[in-house]
Amino acid sequence: MINTTNDPSTPPTQRSIGELVQSIRDELLGVVHHEIDIAKKEVTALAVKAGIIAACAAVLLFLLLSAWVMLLFAAATGLQALGLPYWGAFLIVAGVFVVIGAILGLVAFLVSKKLKAPETTIETAQSAVQAVQGKRRQNAVSYDDTFEELYGKQVSARTD
Repeated sequence: MINTTNDPSTPPTQRSIGELVQSIRDELLGVVHHEIDIAKKEVTALAVKAGIIAACAAVLLFLLLSAWVMLLFAAATGLQALGLPYWGAFLIVAGVFVVIGAILGLVAFLVSKKLKAPETTIETAQSAVQAVQGKRRQNAVSYDDTFEELYGKQVSARTD
């Protein structure tokens, strides 16, 4: 006999194993559906907040871009007020931005030439794949390897 409630004063009822399994299944489904409903509410709240943030960011970017354009016009108008022809003032402002863009492009190109692939990460990832495939590398990295052996740099805990 099985007591289906937590109250010890209630008499036990007789239910078949099938009924018990069905009861457990129904309760489990109820819990899962309840958790899904909670997750939906949380995700909906997050989505609304993310939408508000995205809208504010879009308006902010538009306003900053508009202010930037106005600053460029002000710079060109200031040059024109110094006696330059209107077209010359705008040409100077545009030329300054072309030069700044070229310098930044050159810096980015030079920095990109110095970038290397993360060799140790690639090596350990390949060894993990080989280990999963059942292959073993000869010079696998182990937990006993020191930092100096892996990276060729000496590290001291002491600060002089």
